[in-house]
Amino acid sequence: MTDTKKENKIIFICWLAYMVAYIGRLNFSASIVAIISDTGLTKAAVGIVTTFFFFAYGIGQLVNGILSKHYNGRIMVFISLTISSLLNLAIPLCGSNVSVMKYIWLLNGAVQSILWCTLIKTISEFVSDKGMPRAIFVMSTTNTVGTFAVYGMSALFVKIATWRITFFVASALLIITAFVWYISYGNEKPPVVLKKEQDEKSSVRHSGVMIACIATICLAGIANGFIKDGVNTWVPSVLNEEFGVTESLSILLTFLLPLMSTLSAGLIKKIHEKIKSHSLMNTILYGVTALLCGGIIFFFGRGNIVFIMICFIMTSAVMAMVNNVITSMFPLDRRKLMGSGFAAGLLNTFCYVGSTITSYTLGAVADKRGWNTVFVIMLCVSMAAFAVSAVGSVFDKKVNRITE
Repeated sequence: MTDTKKENKIIFICWLAYMVAYIGRLNFSASIVAIISDTGLTKAAVGIVTTFFFFAYGIGQLVNGILSKHYNGRIMVFISLTISSLLNLAIPLCGSNVSVMKYIWLLNGAVQSILWCTLIKTISEFVSDKGMPRAIFVMSTTNTVGTFAVYGMSALFVKIATWRITFFVASALLIITAFVWYISYGNEKPPVVLKKEQDEKSSVRHSGVMIACIATICLAGIANGFIKDGVNTWVPSVLNEEFGVTESLSILLTFLLPLMSTLSAGLIKKIHEKIKSHSLMNTILYGVTALLCGGIIFFFGRGNIVFIMICFIMTSAVMAMVNNVITSMFPLDRRKLMGSGFAAGLLNTFCYVGSTITSYTLGAVADKRGWNTVFVIMLCVSMAAFAVSAVGSVFDKKVNRITE
């Protein structure tokens, strides 16, 4: 097998593993309207389940990011997918017992937190500098394709049967993917792709400007998780409660969010060809997000569902681009300055800090103050992220100047 074929195989199975993992984690959010309707639980009560997932996933990302350099990727990914499959199988058996659900989903977050840093580490070990732009682009589509697939599945199963089938199907996909990964990975040892850099670059890794650069990216990650998962989790509830859209149709309309986000993966690749600074890209994207959140508030007050959906779809697409910049582009672009597995784990941790906050908080705010207050909070978060990223672009520029 040629090196290019080996690289493509590794990229594909890494993409497959994380895309299917997305189905096995986002299915709860995708089914949340039907779960609330079926069980009679409040939005805050159901939101705590996803909050438990995000908490475990975020903490696990940091721990696994540090430990990933010692992992056997073939075994760890297989174990993660297999256990996640079993946990997905358990959720439909809980009935309306949210106390059990939240701990099952906590464990799901813990085992799935192994994946991203291990997969990014695997790519950095197997893929050459020439193939890296292709790997970055392909991996940037995992969350959008996975989201697209799970919302489509959820809408279909809620319409024809029950939300529980989504979890059964996710369980089957996870265990099949676990074996595909284990068999396809094989026993090959990764080539030595990364070498020790010059002392000059090593010093950059520990410099104040590099730390400041990473810190601003981390803060932008919190805002990304907050807005991205806030939209993905609660749009079906907004459509159902405020506009009388049926459960299955509200989920189906939410299906449009990842559809546009999938197309945005190609757009952010083109933008990155022109703009090398990660924080500058985030500055532009958060500025657009603030405008879109303002649009949501404006059209919500006028009850215009068409323009509200357009704003939601575009917000989801922009947040997908920010997520790609933070969790894919930055770790792999900076792989020679810091361990890619550690960087991926660290940055994903901060994204999931935002996700942890958003699931319960926005559900509780919606219960007490209404959806308009939720949208105002999203606007404030996007404006804060715009300011932080603008400061980060200054540090990013200095790092690029040193390493050129």
